[in-house]
Amino acid sequence: MFAIPTVLFVCTGNIYRSRFAEALFNHHAQAKGLGWCAFSRGLRPESIECEGLSTHARKGLEARNIELQHTAAKKAPLTAEDLEMAHIIIALSAAEHRPLLAEQFPTWLDQFNFWEVGDLPLSSPEDALSLIEHEVLNLLQELKAVADDPSPDAAPTDS
Repeated sequence: MFAIPTVLFVCTGNIYRSRFAEALFNHHAQAKGLGWCAFSRGLRPESIECEGLSTHARKGLEARNIELQHTAAKKAPLTAEDLEMAHIIIALSAAEHRPLLAEQFPTWLDQFNFWEVGDLPLSSPEDALSLIEHEVLNLLQELKAVADDPSPDAAPTDS
């Protein structure tokens, strides 16, 4: 397990949505001194030819002045060990990822928080990245509130 609390972002290929969320979270968590970190994984990364970061994620991070060091260099498949290490687990699309999770990790399904960020072509990159940014910033606010009020009732709910 990581020495600090972690958020795991999961999408299909681990080149676009989850990696953008990972970098955005890590950038802002570090800037706020929050004491949390994020990592990301894919449910079917082998189905995507790209090994690195998608052009859409790269451009979105560049537009926000977020360095690529805040995300992994390569895509990676989700494993049971990843799930065990994470404190908060977020799949980027309930509609897309719930069936894959039910197939691959059925005993973990109730541990997932689901956002609804559609992949291409369902959502444009601008819309998807804006929605991810909104959700990540909300999550960071919740975690900051918990850090400021460490009572047992203040645990993050992750919307």
